[in-house]
Amino acid sequence: MQPFKPSQPRPVIGETAPPQEQLRIAITFKGRAKAGPTKLAARLSSRSILSFEPQPGEMETAIEALRQRGFIVTGRGRMTVSVRGSVAQFEHVFGTRLTPFKLNQKQSYSSEKLFYPAKGAPWNPDPALSALIDDAYIQWPHIYLADPGASARPPSVGYYHLDVLKDVPAKLNVPHIHKERHHGEGIRVAMIDTGFDHSHPFFTRNGFTSSVVLAPSATNRHTDPGSHGTGESANVFAVAPKVTFIGVKLGDDADPNGGASILEGFQEALKHKPHVITVSMCYDLRNDDGVTELDELPNGLKPLEAEIQAAIASGIVVVFSAGNGHYAFPASMPEVLSVGGTFVAEDGAMKASDYASAFTSGIYSGRHVPDVCGLVGMLPNADYIMLPVPPGAEIDTGNAEHDGTTAGDGWAVFSGTSASAPQVAAVCALLLQKNPKLTPAEIKALLVRTAIDVRDGSASPASDPEGVGIPAGPGIDGATGAGLVDAWAAWQQA
Repeated sequence: MQPFKPSQPRPVIGETAPPQEQLRIAITFKGRAKAGPTKLAARLSSRSILSFEPQPGEMETAIEALRQRGFIVTGRGRMTVSVRGSVAQFEHVFGTRLTPFKLNQKQSYSSEKLFYPAKGAPWNPDPALSALIDDAYIQWPHIYLADPGASARPPSVGYYHLDVLKDVPAKLNVPHIHKERHHGEGIRVAMIDTGFDHSHPFFTRNGFTSSVVLAPSATNRHTDPGSHGTGESANVFAVAPKVTFIGVKLGDDADPNGGASILEGFQEALKHKPHVITVSMCYDLRNDDGVTELDELPNGLKPLEAEIQAAIASGIVVVFSAGNGHYAFPASMPEVLSVGGTFVAEDGAMKASDYASAFTSGIYSGRHVPDVCGLVGMLPNADYIMLPVPPGAEIDTGNAEHDGTTAGDGWAVFSGTSASAPQVAAVCALLLQKNPKLTPAEIKALLVRTAIDVRDGSASPASDPEGVGIPAGPGIDGATGAGLVDAWAAWQQA
């Protein structure tokens, strides 16, 4: 097990990992290749991933062995298994020593600390278990890409912003598709996020329906204290109001540092046979210098990479946010549909959002992020789209300090690429409704060749090693990829 190479965190001096602290752990397998995906010299692809698919009975045998050693199985996908176990269990079974690492509190991490083998820590796993698996990786906490009764109608604020139901579809050129009576019927969209409080009057009075499932350790299908998933899901319904929406909640209401990993949420989403999976979270793969991107994918993220590759190979469209100044993974995977940001002003002028990431990956040769863009606001806060949130929850109260809404009113103005990803995922649903035979690669190609060119502005300076932000320009460019998605143009060619 190669250490994760944490870039921002540092060990907590003089502190040891609590023995009963619960860990989220990913298990990989060797499959036909006889050496797991973390041992492959070349990068994984949707084709090569099939070599690592566990043989019949291989996963079941390993699961039983893990259970015998006290681990709790929380999820399984096509390529990986997720388990939970204590620090003491992990140290005993894998012959190592775990160290607490503090995480950068300026980022919206799902946990405050990471427990991981420090550099030079021993690694002497149980030989009997090692014979059954490839390896085991403690999962890094992910980043959420967002910084009294509610009303179905949003409040008034004194500046230019977008109405999610009216302006978002209009600026993505969706209304023509709705006139053709295509609203996403029959297409399953799974969204993995904090949670989904769809009892908010915005959803009920507009007739939007959904089902919410819990990822491991998540609690209460009807609440969303983090409020991120509730607000961002409105972008899906605005574009494709009649999709079969499946919300996968990661949050634990009782413990803000608990809940599920992205991998566990992804494994849960796969159980529901989605056509599209959209995720507005990321890992920021930043070097110790705080400026540049890592040049190789940490082994701890390869189990998630493997499940994503397998999902895409099976025909599922996987959409990830490009990041808000992050070197975002999994958005950097070439097969993923990576969504950045374009700001459309009141007069219709378009420019790259300086809040949204744009970068050339140091991990995947030739890969540039983003592929296309949705609608995203500008620095400093990306206050751009009026969205419904649980009254009194995190974003409702936090954003009231700068977005012109009132704490407790159940509304907030925000965006970021966590808004643009579900917008584009919903466009993908409309394309699949028209032509269910479209592959993920064909959908990406459709969106790229029909996108509206964005020639002005620059992307986030935080995702540029030079610190200025990659500029937009004629044609496919560094800041916005192919440009702003044009849903109608893509739909006509689907």
